[in-house]
Amino acid sequence: MTQAQVRPEAPGVPVVQAEAIHKSFGQLVVLDGIELEVASGEALVVIGPSGSGKSTLLRCINLLEPIDSGRIFLEGEEITRKGAKVAAIRQRIGIVFQQFNLFPHLKAIDNVTLAARRVRRMPRREAETKAHALLSRVGLDEKAKQYPHQLSGGQQQRVAIARALMMEPRVMLFDEVTSALDPELVGEVLVVMRDLANSGMTMVVVTHEMQFAREVGDRLIFLDEGKIVEEGVPTDVLDRPKQERTKQFQKRSLQMAHSLEELEITREGEVE
Repeated sequence: MTQAQVRPEAPGVPVVQAEAIHKSFGQLVVLDGIELEVASGEALVVIGPSGSGKSTLLRCINLLEPIDSGRIFLEGEEITRKGAKVAAIRQRIGIVFQQFNLFPHLKAIDNVTLAARRVRRMPRREAETKAHALLSRVGLDEKAKQYPHQLSGGQQQRVAIARALMMEPRVMLFDEVTSALDPELVGEVLVVMRDLANSGMTMVVVTHEMQFAREVGDRLIFLDEGKIVEEGVPTDVLDRPKQERTKQFQKRSLQMAHSLEELEITREGEVE
């Protein structure tokens, strides 16, 4: 590797670093010069309106989407360089999506162990021992032999988290993992994520759960139209936003949380 591909190792090197990331789909600019760092053990929360580029940002970090320009580093190694071993890099970056994406024909424990056994060639007994420990960590070891259709949405999402942890990732990415769940099931997933953050797992969390952002996030960024509009301590950004766009977003969120009476549709089709 060249000097440009690997940063000098240092105690404070970020786990994830993005430099001037640009990404477009045709004429639509989705990420417009994103710059961010995620320190070891930090829980970074990303909020913003739909279509602001939040999910695309995670997919670029995980190399599921190629960037148009810029650079992304994982623990000092440039992972967007030409010739990077994408499959090996993805093993170090766990990602959990809105949909659980469990294999319906496999039991919970087999969903958790599959990648480790196939990719890492981990022996079945070793993989299952580790999987039981992870399922226990997310409160589901007693469900290890059940199939996805026998589990609630919240339980399936917790299995998906255990599956991602099975590969011992250096950072976990969460893409609105509670958005498809019934309200009563959201808490059980957020508790697992909170405990992961408290254990020191480096995390980037895209979410609309503002209470989670307040209580668990170390830092928060507000993304809009592919740009970071504001960032800082979650309570500062949420309670005392400095940018007008952030204030507008928060006002609408608070109005929706309390009452629809103050909202109306403008002639342009926007909500005020």
